[in-house]
Amino acid sequence: MQLHRERERLREHEATLVFVGNGNRSFALAFRDEFKIRSPIYVDTQRRAYEALGMKRGVLAVLGSVGTIRSAARALRAGFRQGAVQGDAWQLGGVLVVRPGGELVYRYLSSSAGDHPPIAELLSALAGAPSLAPRGSA
Repeated sequence: MQLHRERERLREHEATLVFVGNGNRSFALAFRDEFKIRSPIYVDTQRRAYEALGMKRGVLAVLGSVGTIRSAARALRAGFRQGAVQGDAWQLGGVLVVRPGGELVYRYLSSSAGDHPPIAELLSALAGAPSLAPRGSA
């Protein structure tokens, strides 16, 4: 949702925001309706993309970090509340910047629940900053 709130700044870079969830189609539709998402939403019920990208999964990945506690406190202070979990609750996500033609120029893999890339870092990747190394790259 953090990126959805920044969609105008993303559009300035001619970027298209795309969501990939691990739930089913009905979860994606409910997500779209609840948050008024106009971006494309895809579902990966088998979590193949998550696995291929090396995104963390598991109870310890989600709950076993100080980062999770910090993110939860920050969200609560900002007025956000966790709703019903849909899909795989133990799957962490990330953010990718993929150029036309399929070139991956930025990868940010969440290290805990609520871990998102800094917007300035993401915008730099969109602008083509050559010195920016993707986080979580092999």
